[in-house]
Amino acid sequence: EMAEGLASLQSNAPPMAYGLVEEALEAAYGQPASRVFRRFEREPFAAASIGQVHSATLPDGRRVAVKVQHPNISQRIAADLNILSELAELIERYLPEYRPYRPVRIVAEFERTLQRELDFHRELRHLQLFRQAFASDPGVVFPEPFPSHSTGRVLTMEFLEGVAFNDLAGMKAVGADFDDIARRGARVYLDMIFRDGFFHADPHPGNVLFLPPSPQRPSGAIGLLDAGMVGRLD
Repeated sequence: EMAEGLASLQSNAPPMAYGLVEEALEAAYGQPASRVFRRFEREPFAAASIGQVHSATLPDGRRVAVKVQHPNISQRIAADLNILSELAELIERYLPEYRPYRPVRIVAEFERTLQRELDFHRELRHLQLFRQAFASDPGVVFPEPFPSHSTGRVLTMEFLEGVAFNDLAGMKAVGADFDDIARRGARVYLDMIFRDGFFHADPHPGNVLFLPPSPQRPSGAIGLLDAGMVGRLD
């Protein structure tokens, strides 16, 4: 029951009001969104714990996804982390059976990861690095970011049309070969970890798409979204 509740945070969290989105966009761009985009959809197509994503169209006609950070999310996360830190210290002090799990250090690592994820400049750079690493592999796609339309709290990137990995019927309907996808997915992660030492660290169903076959990708492709959380190995 708890897992199902938490799963809603992947892409179905309660969205923020459009007025707040407008304020965030104007603060980011220094002008109304109507002057930056040819079209901007008021209703988000995905809402997660840190921000929500709207479909939009650039002046040149390209369709993009615009990720907008929730207002005051930094302060809300800081308050939650303070509570978690105090609980972790109490656990280590009074529950010796949990000390081997090192809850204080787990919370500290969680805090570092979240603070980095709040900076969309980092996510933009991660997308650029992933696209460079897999430029010759048509089997995996990372959305192209648009630095000219991005800030620390707003990230604009290519809109990927696909089916979420937990929608098996939908994937099958558009021609997915599950054995082939499993092999490709495994290879992509092996390349990220052992070849590049730089890997996507948040591959939940809301962040992984199957892109249907096309002339450019006859077997379809795996689309990886949300590069805010990554891992590195030296």
